[in-house]
Amino acid sequence: MNEKVRGMIVAGVVLAALGGTLGVLHLTGMDKTAGDDSSDASSVKATTSSEDLSVKLIDVETKDIKQIDVTNEFGGFTYTGESESGKDSCGIAELKDVTLDTNKMNDIGEDTANLTAYKPVEDNAEDLAKYGLAEPAAEFDITFTDGSQRAFQIGDKAHQNRYRYVTEKDTNAVYMVQESTIQHFLGRKEDLVDTSLFPANDSDESEEFGVLKVHREDLDYDMVFEQDKGDNERANENMPSAQVMTEPIFSYLNGSTSSDIIFAMYGLTAMEAEVVHPTDDDLKTYELDKPRAVVSYSGDSYEWTLNIGGEYHDENAEGNEQSAASAYYCTITGVDGKDAVWKLDASALPWVKLLPGDIITSLMTYNNIWDVASVKLTGKDNTNFTIEHDGEDITGAAADGASLDVDTFKSLYQYLLTCPTSEIWFEEPKSEPYLTIEINRTDGGGDKIEICKDTDRRDIVKLNGRTSYKIKSSWVTRLLENVESVKNGGEVQENY
Repeated sequence: MNEKVRGMIVAGVVLAALGGTLGVLHLTGMDKTAGDDSSDASSVKATTSSEDLSVKLIDVETKDIKQIDVTNEFGGFTYTGESESGKDSCGIAELKDVTLDTNKMNDIGEDTANLTAYKPVEDNAEDLAKYGLAEPAAEFDITFTDGSQRAFQIGDKAHQNRYRYVTEKDTNAVYMVQESTIQHFLGRKEDLVDTSLFPANDSDESEEFGVLKVHREDLDYDMVFEQDKGDNERANENMPSAQVMTEPIFSYLNGSTSSDIIFAMYGLTAMEAEVVHPTDDDLKTYELDKPRAVVSYSGDSYEWTLNIGGEYHDENAEGNEQSAASAYYCTITGVDGKDAVWKLDASALPWVKLLPGDIITSLMTYNNIWDVASVKLTGKDNTNFTIEHDGEDITGAAADGASLDVDTFKSLYQYLLTCPTSEIWFEEPKSEPYLTIEINRTDGGGDKIEICKDTDRRDIVKLNGRTSYKIKSSWVTRLLENVESVKNGGEVQENY
């Protein structure tokens, strides 16, 4: 016989034998789908993986659910369905007057009204303990609007982690139910609270920035930020930020570093609600009876306050607390429905460690040279610089009436603008000013800078009558040298 034909016959015999064996296995239920519980064999016929074994445990309208009483390791809660008239929405009895997460509330109603098991496990389980149902993780008792009631228990996670074992009380019928449809019955009632604290910033809103105040227990001054109300329109248009610091000193803000700080309350969202309707003891527990920081923001139609209290520290793999705080406990006022102790991510609370030097600019004054009429220096040697304009550019400059090179004067004015302001200071100087610089604009505005001696290497600056900065004395020395150089036809030196 041809060897090729003989091979084909042998292969056919082998396949036939294998087919018979597979048929026997199928008939005896031994070809169960991989991953099924061993207990499934007693109650569920073997099926292909594509067969739908789902069981509708509850099939009603959401409005047919009057109440759900939940008991779990966190205590539990009572869900109340919306009224038949639709006037009263669904809610949580224990969370009265607190804004709830609408999506989560809708999920509870809809998922319960359409409670569906992925598949049955045992029709009449003799040992509920192996499913974690002897001591269930949670129970939920449903009262329907027609007065009927049903009760369910939730056990362990199934071998497929997306599912939980569930039984209806007094039936011993065990099912696998997708955990996402019953997860809220396993958690805290506080997890059902809406965690958004303050409204988001509406870019279309015409209302101008209000007043932001930061009070810190570790500082002996407050920081206050407001909309810039300066009278120099052209300078305002060129400001790095439309807001300014008004306390503890007046200063313009660095646009790149200040925005995320002064607008951080808008849309602020908590990680979770820790305690709802906190008592005085709760506030003390979370160090909110004496908060480390209080941030308030007020305007024409709002007055918000954020109290920042105790720290929360994550744990490392060894179970030890990390040294840096990952979150803080907070309370807020000014928005209805937010009476709780909230846990907020530390990165969302920049005010906890904020210092003025972090966000102010390095420029003391923003008087644009095209708007300046004169610069007057009064001290040991007095000099009055005057400037002429043609509406678009500077056409002339003079020192005490003597003409100057315009470009050289521009360099001198630029040196003046870059006065170093890295160190803020607001304790009154002990000496009188030894140099006064007055910048006068054509519109009548301007700035007055008074420089007082502090130490051999440091001077104190008063800006428009307010003590504001400490600067290097060497900068002042170089300024005076540059003034004399410009008056004598020399150049401006920038180093000091």
